[in-house]
Amino acid sequence: MASLGAANRALVTLSVQWKGLEKLQRDLAKAKSTAVPYAMKSALTTQAFEARRIWQGEIRAEFTLRNQYTERSIIAVKASGTGAAMQSSVGSFAEYMGDQEEGANVRGRSGHKGIPGAAAAGQAPGSKRTRVVRAANRLGALTLLHPTTRGSKKQRNAMAIAMAVRQGKKAVLLERTRGGKGIFSITGGQRTWGKRKFRQRQLKLRMLWDFSRSSVHVPGSHTLARTLRALEPKVVPICERAILDQLRRHHVLGY
Repeated sequence: MASLGAANRALVTLSVQWKGLEKLQRDLAKAKSTAVPYAMKSALTTQAFEARRIWQGEIRAEFTLRNQYTERSIIAVKASGTGAAMQSSVGSFAEYMGDQEEGANVRGRSGHKGIPGAAAAGQAPGSKRTRVVRAANRLGALTLLHPTTRGSKKQRNAMAIAMAVRQGKKAVLLERTRGGKGIFSITGGQRTWGKRKFRQRQLKLRMLWDFSRSSVHVPGSHTLARTLRALEPKVVPICERAILDQLRRHHVLGY
């Protein structure tokens, strides 16, 4: 193979001019200082409000709601802070939501906890209550006579029922056989005139409220835990959309 001598060698110099380098540097600096931080703040805020939406759905599916107070108690807070300290949050201002989430033993006032029965919601006595307590059967709507302290338990209950029937009361406070007390709805028992004689209407009692226990165990509903699990697969897409939106907004890196 022939070789070139020193005199025949040529020196070649390449010169490359990158005209877009300065713009790229500015875009990168803008992305670092502006676009990415705003994107992260936007993504965290979106996650908080999405968690709020999911959590409210869990509450509607899990709880027997009298009104929208519990659902509206769920609030989302926009992201704040900078860098690693940046955060958003979601929570409830209803004090009982902590007990509902984790479970707790709730004690009643004066040593007795009122537990509404199925009849208070207009359902069959003895069944599991799945509806809210009817307005007429709420504790604040019921008027009761002061129970007598004379005689045996059976006699006291009979006297309370007789007085309630006589005065046309719709509820009566009775002592339960196994201990404690309960509020019962009362129907019938009155004498009515018909076909030239009086008839005694059959007396019916249905328990509305049970006051036989001093506390009741509230099992954990874990609605927030299920919310966070449902949110998890949405986090990355939310972040990606937030970053792309900021890059397009600032025309960074050709977007």
